[in-house]
Amino acid sequence: MATQNAVLMLVFNRPATTQRVLQAVRQAKPSRLYVAADGPRLGNLNDQLQSKLVRQLFDNIDWPCEVRTRFLRENLGCRMAVSSAISWFFQNEEQGIILEDDTVPNDDFFAFCDEMLNRYTEDERVFSVSGSSLAQPWLKTSLSYVYSRYVCVWGWASWRRAWSRYDESMADWPKTKTSKDSLPLMPSGFAKHYWSLVFDLVHSRSIGTWDHQWVYAHWKHKGFSILPTKNMVLNLGFGDGATHTSGAAPDYVRVMEHCKVERPYVGPDHISDFQAVENALSRHVHKVGILAYLKLSVRKFPKMFKFLKKYVEQIRHWKINH
Repeated sequence: MATQNAVLMLVFNRPATTQRVLQAVRQAKPSRLYVAADGPRLGNLNDQLQSKLVRQLFDNIDWPCEVRTRFLRENLGCRMAVSSAISWFFQNEEQGIILEDDTVPNDDFFAFCDEMLNRYTEDERVFSVSGSSLAQPWLKTSLSYVYSRYVCVWGWASWRRAWSRYDESMADWPKTKTSKDSLPLMPSGFAKHYWSLVFDLVHSRSIGTWDHQWVYAHWKHKGFSILPTKNMVLNLGFGDGATHTSGAAPDYVRVMEHCKVERPYVGPDHISDFQAVENALSRHVHKVGILAYLKLSVRKFPKMFKFLKKYVEQIRHWKINH
């Protein structure tokens, strides 16, 4: 069955994974497909070749579909290219589904997003719908989905009304940081210090990503995310070629698989944190602790961080080759 919603594909320089995502989209047959591609990095011949191959994938869409493209000539980087592409998407659509070039959904993902987008279209307590269930291996429940303060953008959907709360620069973070109870959904305890550091680094542009700002928008405006209890999206984006996940896939990614989510979709009676999911994510996925905090703190020193990252990658490649 064709999806009811428009789909945005965020692509760059990985034709193989992009082809797999496009094949999944082809099965869903959206009537409107938006494709946003960042430009090749200056002087990078591989980017020029691979980006061209990626863009050519969309020359022959073989189902009835209006295709709109946003192919950048210059490289903006993940932070600006992705955030501006999503804004472009929601300038044209009231709601829709978003897939990056390494997030491969199954058929159930589109049906789930369609129903959740319609079910919560006017409920401003819900900001996003995810297709990934990172907590599934440790979760036992008969529910189809739950509500969470945590956001997963490995295949997701949202509304224009929610994205309008997004601010790429997080301009008001310094003021928000010093205001009591300014982030109602922010975790407490040590996790609060960890996320404060994350937001500090995002605000100072020491982290070049777009999704932490989306988390910030959720927490500031009391917007929950819908998380399925069974996983419908595979993330292929770990390893060489990845922008932020060049290391080996963590355990919770290696055990992920496509699962079927049966109708009717049943959620909790009330919109609030589902504690079993929060506990599983905190313990097995986010793993916020002193070591993670210290590793993140190195980003305050760009030259040191660049050196250490290069050193770690050299060691990883050496282990692979030996």
